[in-house]
Amino acid sequence: MAILLVRDIQANPLAAVVLAALVVGEITSLLLMARTTPIPAVRSWHVGFLALFALLGLPAVVDLLSAGGIALVFAAVVLGVLALNIVFPLANLTQKAPHALAANWYTWAVPVLLVGGFIVAGYLTYVEVTATAPVCGPVINGCQVVQASPYSKLFGIVPIGLVGLVGYAAVLAGWVVGRLGSASVKKAASLATWVICFFGVMFSAYLTYLELGVIAATCVWCITSAVLMMLLLWASTPAAQAVFVAEDAADSGPARMGDSTTYEHPRDH
Repeated sequence: MAILLVRDIQANPLAAVVLAALVVGEITSLLLMARTTPIPAVRSWHVGFLALFALLGLPAVVDLLSAGGIALVFAAVVLGVLALNIVFPLANLTQKAPHALAANWYTWAVPVLLVGGFIVAGYLTYVEVTATAPVCGPVINGCQVVQASPYSKLFGIVPIGLVGLVGYAAVLAGWVVGRLGSASVKKAASLATWVICFFGVMFSAYLTYLELGVIAATCVWCITSAVLMMLLLWASTPAAQAVFVAEDAADSGPARMGDSTTYEHPRDH
């Protein structure tokens, strides 16, 4: 298995890089949750990593842009989603007084990323349910091999794309509740959203490993979905971590959640 994995990493470098990023991103997010101070909202390395992770999705999307047909339309939308998650974090990092949208991009990145997530998972669900051959890029063209494998269905029954759709829908529900609910409900929603994204990244890492070590083929749709889920985890971490910081501050004294240099828990403005 070790020899096979090394061989497949050489044949599928993009999947190998994304798998490594998934593991690093998940561990780092977990460590950030243990911080005793809020994650900075402006000009911090955490913001920069959001843009860095978004860059990982560009090779797969660019490959799909060359496929033509419906894949071209879907890839163009996802490319726009990734571009926004590069432009706004970079504006956050480089401007002394970033625009409110850039300064609060942690919050708005979630619905933007979900647009891409629903497109990718929706397309995968369609091809899995209808047994249609997926349109793949000319460079990374292992989509049909992955789709034909027994791992394209959970427990041999549920299409993986449908699992992704349910996961993205759960994240959307958590984000909406986190914006509109009461203070206590917002805290629970923020934590629930992070937990869903955390397990979503874990599942994405498992599927990416299967592509490398078992199926020996790479699906650009799956890689794109994995990157989007990792970005959702990264974007949802500050709000979830702010819940623990607020609780610790409540025990020791007044919380400084209004500080413009730290992340402020999502609320209606």
